[in-house]
Amino acid sequence: MAFENIALDKLLTYISQLKKVDDALLDRMQAQMQDPACELDSFFSEPYPEYGSDGMKIATLINPTGEQQNFDYRDCREAKATPLLDRLPAIKSFIEDSGFHVMGSRMLRLEPGTFLHEHRDFVYLEDVPRYRLHLPLITNADAHIVSPALNVHFKRGYLWKLDPKETIHSACNFGQTSRYHLMMDCYVEANLQAIIDQQWLDGDCLFAQTQLTKEIKETLIDRAQALVQAGELKAGEELLLKTFCQYDLSKFGPTSYDLVFEMYDRLERQNGFEKAKERKDYWMERLIEVYPERKSQLVAV
Repeated sequence: MAFENIALDKLLTYISQLKKVDDALLDRMQAQMQDPACELDSFFSEPYPEYGSDGMKIATLINPTGEQQNFDYRDCREAKATPLLDRLPAIKSFIEDSGFHVMGSRMLRLEPGTFLHEHRDFVYLEDVPRYRLHLPLITNADAHIVSPALNVHFKRGYLWKLDPKETIHSACNFGQTSRYHLMMDCYVEANLQAIIDQQWLDGDCLFAQTQLTKEIKETLIDRAQALVQAGELKAGEELLLKTFCQYDLSKFGPTSYDLVFEMYDRLERQNGFEKAKERKDYWMERLIEVYPERKSQLVAV
């Protein structure tokens, strides 16, 4: 369902298209990625399994040390290329020719069915202007960047901007093929600001989420509870955490973490589930990390 009723000016501060990218250049990038000599698959790792379902894979291109397996994330004004970037000359040229001040760059792969928990990025970095840029290289119509109540398809052919600190967000790939994005985290300088000044959003990339009803919520919590009771704790929690990518949670929640708390509350009341408090404490820390403004409101759940 197309998303029509939205304050576009506000949305543009968080998510936008920045410029058209030549299809022939994208085809060269894709060909180099898929060249067996590149051995791209061997460079991917899953360094953050606690922040999403299985299938979020990362290959570093630029980082503080130039070491391939360095996933350290910090401010870096003199970042270095990793060995993988030299195997992808079209991508290397695109980054160098952009003139952007790149803090770090990665290739992000989402396998079919993968989603990330709702989160913020850049929270622990210096408070300076910066954005995350995405260049879709291989994608499908069911791959989205998600903000509350809204899914955005970052379509191929454009450079996209995301403000990952100011907007709570996620990413998901519910399609049948892997999604590959080039990601660049960039400090704001003249070259970047010039294209941000021309930013826009195509309406056919915006999709409203289905409203979470009481009936849907009860069904999901019942199913998640049954999975946890059957010993499939991760599957039960992920069934609820995935709702951020699927439903408008504003009426009930307002977060996917709240649904997890509600499930464990029920388990605790019904049968004294011994891991309930441990799991609620874990997800409470994650909730406060994403929504620090709620810390003062929260009591022991």
